[in-house]
Amino acid sequence: MGVEELMREVVEQLEKLITTKTIVGEPITMAGKTVVPISKVSFGFGSGGGEGKRDEDSGFGGGGGGGAKIEPVAFLVISEDEVQLLSTTGKGLDIGKIIESVPDVMDKIKSLKGKKEKEESADEN
Repeated sequence: MGVEELMREVVEQLEKLITTKTIVGEPITMAGKTVVPISKVSFGFGSGGGEGKRDEDSGFGGGGGGGAKIEPVAFLVISEDEVQLLSTTGKGLDIGKIIESVPDVMDKIKSLKGKKEKEESADEN
């Protein structure tokens, strides 16, 4: 495999990793709010190779590599009343704001579980 082929392969693999869905994530709906994660993607790659002859032997050496970093930078929180953009960059992630933006999630999950258990009990009787 030559250097050009190697570089092409590395770029193709990185293209598979990075799509618009990687940047703007899948919406998650819970407790009447929709949270959309927004990420930053960084990537890089490099390759190199050489050719040469030494005495009667001929040779080729090549190598390549690449990497990608996906980092959440914000969360878009959408409710009936408002839209908020909660940043994870700057002075740090404010976990309190994120927790406040999805109120009573645990209570709602518990109540849904309780309703399901009651329905299952009623169906058995």
